[in-house]
Amino acid sequence: MTNVAQEIAVGSQHAAEAQAATPGGDGKRRNVLFGLAVAWLVAVVGIVVLGWIFGESLPGLRDPAAINQDAINAGPSWRYPFGNASFGEDVFSQVVDGGRISLFVGFSVTAIGIGLGGAMGLFAGYYRGVIDGIVRLIINVMLSIPALLLVIFIVTIRGQSLANVILALSLLAIPALARIVRASTLQVADREFVKAAEVLGVKRASILAREVLPNVMPTLISFAFLTTGIIIVVEGTLSFLGLSVQPPTLTWGKIIAVGRAKLDVAPHVVAFPSLVIFLTVLSLNFVGDQLLKRFDIREASL
Repeated sequence: MTNVAQEIAVGSQHAAEAQAATPGGDGKRRNVLFGLAVAWLVAVVGIVVLGWIFGESLPGLRDPAAINQDAINAGPSWRYPFGNASFGEDVFSQVVDGGRISLFVGFSVTAIGIGLGGAMGLFAGYYRGVIDGIVRLIINVMLSIPALLLVIFIVTIRGQSLANVILALSLLAIPALARIVRASTLQVADREFVKAAEVLGVKRASILAREVLPNVMPTLISFAFLTTGIIIVVEGTLSFLGLSVQPPTLTWGKIIAVGRAKLDVAPHVVAFPSLVIFLTVLSLNFVGDQLLKRFDIREASL
């Protein structure tokens, strides 16, 4: 696994390159894809949340650990749309149950990264000077640590738990988002309306809150989607390697890790969770990329 924090940080470069050429004829197609991506995310989050709240009382959901001797390794059917696992467990119910942890980790880590990393980037990009130097030093040091080694170290020292997984992944997201916010803040801080407020004697803290932050927030929201997708993939990788939350708690990565032992006789146990991860991450990346393009304000248009 590569340094995921650096992967998040360079996302800005990929998004900027994607803005280079967008033919007008592609507008409708992109709007349709954007709508489909949003619909998929709403559906996935909605089903997972409803399954979290109502559990087996929700139509179509069953106990993800329930054994069904009559459906061992059975393929997809009308009653079991994702098929059954090694002991007849309902794979669809497992995916819904595993989505609780996978999505919760993704959203939690992103929220922490935005809160702490965003604040660091704002202060560094606006106040500059010593503050900027300290923040840049922290960012560079944190980004220089290999992601996998950091996660293994934290999990080994503190133990495998949901809180420790979130802590480890947050340490990867914070410096990456701080770098992105700092770069965006540097651009906004040099604009005329910010300089005018400074000349008028407005307090710098007020300028940061009222002028800089609202103009940085769209970019931060866009990268929040991209970061969430990356974190979901990383958490799935950790689960696959046995470094995430302990059994019997399910995650999407853990379902795939368990199902790979029967890949030759029950490929659906791996295929459907993998497809859900793929479509969810793809949708997050597409929505984030499109929001970044729509929120982009070019100097030529001012």
